Amino acid sequence: MSIGASFGRRLRIVTGLILFAFVATHLLNHALGLVSIDVMEAVRDWRVAVTRSLPVTLILLADAVVHLAMGLARFITRRSLLMPLRDAVQLAAGLLIPILLFRHIIGTRIVHQAFGVNDNYHYALWVMWPGEGWLLIPLVWVHGSIGIHMWLTFKPWYARVRPYLLGLAVLVPAAGFAGFAVGGREIRHVSQFHSPFTPEQYRMAVEWLDWAFWGYLAVLGGFIALRLARAALARFRPRVSVTYGDGRTITTEAGLTLLDISRHFAVPHASICGGRARCSTCRVRVLEGLDHLPPPDEREQRVLTRVGAAGNVRLACQIVPRTDMKVVTLLPAHRVSLDDLHRIDKYFWGVEQEVTLLFADIRGFTRLSESQLPYDVVFLLNQYLARMSDAIVDAGGYVDKFMGDGIMAIFGMDRTPPQGAREAVAAARAMSGVLQGLNQSLAGEVPEPLRIGIGVHTGLAILGRIGVSSGTGAGERVTALGDTVNTASRLESASKTLNVELVLSAHTAELAGIAIPKPAKRRIRLRGRQASITVYAAARALDVAMPQNLAQKEQLTAPA
Repeated sequence: MSIGASFGRRLRIVTGLILFAFVATHLLNHALGLVSIDVMEAVRDWRVAVTRSLPVTLILLADAVVHLAMGLARFITRRSLLMPLRDAVQLAAGLLIPILLFRHIIGTRIVHQAFGVNDNYHYALWVMWPGEGWLLIPLVWVHGSIGIHMWLTFKPWYARVRPYLLGLAVLVPAAGFAGFAVGGREIRHVSQFHSPFTPEQYRMAVEWLDWAFWGYLAVLGGFIALRLARAALARFRPRVSVTYGDGRTITTEAGLTLLDISRHFAVPHASICGGRARCSTCRVRVLEGLDHLPPPDEREQRVLTRVGAAGNVRLACQIVPRTDMKVVTLLPAHRVSLDDLHRIDKYFWGVEQEVTLLFADIRGFTRLSESQLPYDVVFLLNQYLARMSDAIVDAGGYVDKFMGDGIMAIFGMDRTPPQGAREAVAAARAMSGVLQGLNQSLAGEVPEPLRIGIGVHTGLAILGRIGVSSGTGAGERVTALGDTVNTASRLESASKTLNVELVLSAHTAELAGIAIPKPAKRRIRLRGRQASITVYAAARALDVAMPQNLAQKEQLTAPA
């Protein structure tokens, strides 16, 4: 997205918020009719003192003109009129609002300025209730509420406050309607209405209404004609073909975004933000035609970076095919909803990166547990797992899961691979020290000192939030999948065969800057593997010597 487009979007949001705030205060003033007309009038005096001052009048006028002009411009520049129902409702409401709004403005502010009519609530309730406002208020409120909802949807805190804001979105217009209706019925019992207009003034006001009504329809008709002409000219553009992962091929005119093409031809395609490059749900993997696409702009790149996307992954709402393409959609269109937005991070959808995996297990724990009471087993495990977890976290690791007496941890999730490797080795050393202290505190409680086996390996792994998301928390933790996980687990198993505490892969040792002593260097074959692997088999993890310049290396390799 260009700087101009980004500025235009911000300007549309700002002008919309100002106008929405004006409408909200207007409705809240109406709601005071539930108390009394006198209270309505008293608060109105304070409100119009602000809103009808020259600076605020100019701001509101400029906002209305800019917001309307940008809405019409957005309507005419849309590549396709196929859109989600939410966007269609907002667009239709926005186009209809001026028709009713001009009548309201002319009947209040304009006649006040031109003829000196006192357009207070006594006048407004007599003139506008019950015929006026019943359509204008819902159109304005729905249009603004959808816009604010889409603006806030991607704020991390919005999911928590959304129910409360929804309550306000219903309560404010309902209270406004109720107050206006109660005031309208009351005014007819306490007073008589006398028209403040002379026949000439009334004729002029009606003419102004006609000019505003037909003038806006003419402008709107012109924009619709331009939109239709633009669509007709599009048929003469070069044509492109898009092949999807399910085998279907769509041929259409060039100039549409990939997301618009999917919508136009009813290809299921996730897109929570409606094609505004504010989420990553429409992203695709481009199998063919990537070389003919311009590089991502700043906004698209920011979204792709956030989810850790590979180089051939792009946002469908931002790419415009100029040549034939082959793509695969990455997210299930019918399973992605707004409720998933607070989890739109790179781990929710999965990312492949180089990390270090650590597995640890208590040796002979099954035999040990058979000789203990259930309470003692649980107490022992809690003591062990708590202290080992602290050692892992203190070293910079992430505890993935507990598997009985086993621990799986990930290092380097937000670090460089060398940092992750060094932190994993530091954690293994700390765990060895913690074990010594734990054995001292448990002396006499267990028949023999606890022994552990640790396996550490570095490589590519898929990181993601795996599991259900039904409030159980099972799908909230990040876990690792892939061959690197299997290798680290088998290195932990190999520690038992080698009768050592730590088995460190040579790749991890190299990344960590650790030299493998010749006596501890082994070439082993892991279960289920044909090729052998070089490892550092340390009798104790504490025996592994960390590089002396570790602090300096950490500083040099820290990500910018």
